[in-house]
Amino acid sequence: MKSSNGSDNVTEKKYLSIGEMAAKFNVSVELLRKWEKDFPRVLRPKRTSGDSRLYDQKQQNNVAMIYRLLREEGLSVSGAKKRLSNKQSEEEVRQEVIERLGIVRQQLMSIVEELDHIEHPATEALPQIGIIWENKQ
Repeated sequence: MKSSNGSDNVTEKKYLSIGEMAAKFNVSVELLRKWEKDFPRVLRPKRTSGDSRLYDQKQQNNVAMIYRLLREEGLSVSGAKKRLSNKQSEEEVRQEVIERLGIVRQQLMSIVEELDHIEHPATEALPQIGIIWENKQ
């Protein structure tokens, strides 16, 4: 369906209804409701005052993820829940790894600076050696 400016109305919509979501993923409305009960932490569409479900882009992505895990990868609901909980903890692990890599980078930069000083001693140390040498003569 095209709007007056020639673009797709579906792509312009901020929210999709449960019927549109069912059609998009070729599943039943009942299955989407079941997934909502099976994955309450992941799948939480917004509700209208009339209690209709509306799926924003994040929820559409979550449905796509659940669909992929259950239908394409063939996981059980329990297996999909485990995978999804691991995905959330993976983000926490990722952040921790980034922080640790920052610390390692700082340590390596410090080592590089120390090595640079060993290979190229400071020029101010040379006159002191010369002064000591001159005093002994």
